[in-house]
Amino acid sequence: FSHLMDLAQNGDLSKVDLTIGDITEEGSLANMGADITASNLGKITDTATPADLAMGIVNLVYQSIGMFAVFAARAREIRDIVLTGNLSTIDFIGPRVFDRLEELYPIRFIKPERAEFATAIGAALSARADG
Repeated sequence: FSHLMDLAQNGDLSKVDLTIGDITEEGSLANMGADITASNLGKITDTATPADLAMGIVNLVYQSIGMFAVFAARAREIRDIVLTGNLSTIDFIGPRVFDRLEELYPIRFIKPERAEFATAIGAALSARADG
């Protein structure tokens, strides 16, 4: 996990992901800016470095998690989504993806303090409540 994240930090998404700006003459579409992903890993070429590929994979994971969360929240008319787990601690990609989704959809991503320990904290509180 840490090796992939270290590698991805130096990657360039513009070398692997196809964006709205790449496929439209106007450079944008409706409320989607030119930087919105049209196809994850849809622009890979021989010049893409391992770091670029790692960044593309990490971006795909974060965007998928974010969109599934948006779909689930909208289906239940929920506006607040709480991020937990280790992925919530990766600052070079998480905030960018989740902030952009907040711009596109009427939702809010919340990252609580110590989010990476949420499962353990919940289990400890549950055990204490059970006596």
